[in-house]
Amino acid sequence: MQYLLLLSKENLKLAKEEAISIANTKDYKLIKNYLILKTEKKDFSRLAFTKKIFRILFITQTNNLSKKIKAFNFNKYYKKNFAVRSNITKKEKEISSLIYEKLKNPKVNLNNPKTQFEFFFVNKKIISCLLLHKTPSFEKRRPHLRPGFAPISLHPKLARALVNLTKIKPKQTLLDPFVGTGGILIEAGLIDCKLIGSDVSKEMLEKCKLNLKVFKLKAKLIQEDATKIKIKVDAIATDLPYGKASPIKNKNLYKNFLNNAYKILKSKQYLVIITPNIKVKSKFKTIKTINYYVHKSLTRKIIILQKVI
Repeated sequence: MQYLLLLSKENLKLAKEEAISIANTKDYKLIKNYLILKTEKKDFSRLAFTKKIFRILFITQTNNLSKKIKAFNFNKYYKKNFAVRSNITKKEKEISSLIYEKLKNPKVNLNNPKTQFEFFFVNKKIISCLLLHKTPSFEKRRPHLRPGFAPISLHPKLARALVNLTKIKPKQTLLDPFVGTGGILIEAGLIDCKLIGSDVSKEMLEKCKLNLKVFKLKAKLIQEDATKIKIKVDAIATDLPYGKASPIKNKNLYKNFLNNAYKILKSKQYLVIITPNIKVKSKFKTIKTINYYVHKSLTRKIIILQKVI
């Protein structure tokens, strides 16, 4: 099946890597912020840095659009009512009229259509699509709105992206070994993963427990040093601590953590970390490094690592 994903421009590289991680395909093309890919059916609704997900109906040349619309069976995808949208707004009325003539019992609903056809004019071609999903806002889950708050917490949109970059599947187990207030666990739990979180701080674990309760999520929470955890897991996603300790202490912590993570992560699975710019060697294979701009004086790195044996 062929899809078009409208990616967020706020971090296009992150958006692309997140989408490809879920699609699990090498058959894709990125044009501006349009990601066109072929894959079997996937749950793209879990993506954070993708604005909309479409099924591609057909691709045609600009001078062949009318002929293609007249030949295409839009009734196969039409439900109840419809609207047409396009990245060239002035074309919407013309395209809508052509589709209207093709439909049985056509009804137009511009405000809340049950069926939304979108047409993208890109590189002298037109991509006709059916809207499958529009990504809802993550703002209602922002850290300051949760009962257990800490200023170091990740935005839920970024937390979800880290989870997705691990390629974890529903029912598999994700570990956050520096769990803090639980933002990464919340996002993993909302896509039906099993959850384990650890932290050396009892206070943070209590805040995490409160936050998970708000979203009716269950997790195994343990007060433990991240370098000493012994539980085998399918994926690890975490925000490495930084700033408070000296760079030397942090570097030692990262080295010891990565050594232990390699032991507890199952073979061929992924560890995704977000970290300041500190290089530490490990047995993991580095799959991708993505810069994530925070503010003028801070750019952090998202690193995707794989245990290759």
